[in-house]
Amino acid sequence: MRRIGLVLAALIFNPALVGAASSIPLLPPPNLQASSYLLIDADTNKVLAEHNARERNAPASLTKIMTGYVVAEEIRRGRLGPEENVQISVKAWRTGGSKMFIREGTQVQVDDLLKGVIIQSGNDASVALAEHIAGDEAQFADLMNQQAELLGMQDTEFRNATGLPDEQHYSTAWDLALLTRGLIQNHPQQYALYSEKSYTYNNIEQPNRNRLLWRDRSVDGVKTGFTNAAGYCLVASAERNGMRLISVV
Repeated sequence: MRRIGLVLAALIFNPALVGAASSIPLLPPPNLQASSYLLIDADTNKVLAEHNARERNAPASLTKIMTGYVVAEEIRRGRLGPEENVQISVKAWRTGGSKMFIREGTQVQVDDLLKGVIIQSGNDASVALAEHIAGDEAQFADLMNQQAELLGMQDTEFRNATGLPDEQHYSTAWDLALLTRGLIQNHPQQYALYSEKSYTYNNIEQPNRNRLLWRDRSVDGVKTGFTNAAGYCLVASAERNGMRLISVV
């Protein structure tokens, strides 16, 4: 993950690329050891650097950016309350991978679960929210796909709320950049959670996995991911001197 962080730092903080924001044609893309990457100006959507940006790949926990986005939309529409209690199911409790360590049979507030998704990348929290909002994870995935369509994500298909492996669960660097741009513009209050460096639940403190938050104060998000199928992946965003960049690797 340190290597992928350096890749993103090279993209975000490369003065030559930033200077290319108003120039055409694009500069030659940097030589990075990544199967797919993209750097855009978030305000204009201008592409500053890319490589296979529309190639479909397993997104791993980058999926949770959309999980959080759907939760934010439900709150905005008044169908979900931040302090609403969520009953934790056996399925949510048993979900493997990264966890915020919620327990079966307990009740946890939406706000706490959302922080567990965003800061701790909790698969258990993601499933709990999905079940509470839509009844089950499959129906929640339908809501995710509806939002993806509204955001113009044409090469994305969600099958779950976690990003755990599924051959029919995929996205692209371009689509994930669109999602991140939409999150920042449409739900700034939720986006602020992505800059928090740690979160404690059930007396367990866990750090944010996005190590770029410690490397430069202009970085304020977004999300890391890893599965064997996806490899290491990271969406990052930084704002400096009134210019916001979004990078996906």
